[in-house]
Amino acid sequence: METFNEIKKMIINLFAVDEEAVAVDAHLEDDLQGDSLAVMRLAEAIGTHYEIEITAEDLLDVDNVGELVDVVQSKISSKPGS
Repeated sequence: METFNEIKKMIINLFAVDEEAVAVDAHLEDDLQGDSLAVMRLAEAIGTHYEIEITAEDLLDVDNVGELVDVVQSKISSKPGS
């Protein structure tokens, strides 16, 4: 849940949306109005925060916030030293 909350804060800041709009099942484009550039900026911010790399390929099948959190958690757990 901590990962979700941290990513939620990033989405609120980068997408300029209300906190209530950011739910696990919120669609990044349809519900949160995140265009591809905003999503890539979010991926960059997440990568910097967690010291992981999230590529455009990683995001191909990501539609909602919950799926993004899953990708991030997978990357964190596969990081050397985790």
